[in-house]
Amino acid sequence: MAADTRESLCAWGLRKTYHMKLIVLTSSRFGTASNCLPILSGSAKYSIARVIVSRGLQTDRARLWQRKLKKTMRIGVLGALNGIRMRTWYDGGHPTADLVELCQRLGIPVFETENTNSEETVRLFREAAPDLGLSLGNGYISHRVFSIPKYGMINAHGERLPAYQNAQSVIWPIYHLETQTGLTIHQIDRSIDTGKILYREEYPIVFCAKLENTVRRTLEITQERTPPAVRYVCENYELLMNQATAQENGRSFTTPSIWQFLRMVRNNRILYTQK
Repeated sequence: MAADTRESLCAWGLRKTYHMKLIVLTSSRFGTASNCLPILSGSAKYSIARVIVSRGLQTDRARLWQRKLKKTMRIGVLGALNGIRMRTWYDGGHPTADLVELCQRLGIPVFETENTNSEETVRLFREAAPDLGLSLGNGYISHRVFSIPKYGMINAHGERLPAYQNAQSVIWPIYHLETQTGLTIHQIDRSIDTGKILYREEYPIVFCAKLENTVRRTLEITQERTPPAVRYVCENYELLMNQATAQENGRSFTTPSIWQFLRMVRNNRILYTQK
């Protein structure tokens, strides 16, 4: 976000004050939501009505396995197994507190549901009657959920949009021999990571000799940058939404095949030696 834009937003904030009621939805008791909540709480411009934690239980097991099989056929068995191994790369960074315990300390009501898009989630959203929903660490959120808040929902995506929709951070830019990563906060719509962009920033990838360490070190930076960015968007949502731009020419990614992964390893080595 350019400095002049920040200054105009600050000046606008002096002219107009408003108070919104937020609801936070996450699929993990540890991670992005618990990382953001201490900085999100205590704002004079909004209040957090409640936090909802989805346990991620799948009620339609047949449909789940159909999706897994389809994905495995697309990226291959080795790609799928390697993708499982890579998940640990994204679990690192600075340790976070248990979200439920954190909510209790901050005096924020917290609820757990079986599934992100369950009837229980819908009920808890409607009860709260929020102005804005905030997605921190979720997969697909259905229209029946994100349409409930007055202004819909926003999502924090740990990569640049529209270039890397539905993409794991860092690895796909490296696949394309790029040296920049970033984070984007966008409005949620019916597809994944395709809504209007409210906030976006870029920063260099921290290259290490091993791809795994490159991912881990760079994600630590994303973890530090995300909470203040989310708070900034929540405090200035109305103006940012009025200025938001639709995404064009987006590219969607998934878990890499084993051949794509090997190219990532090679490119990481090339970029590391060039830094």
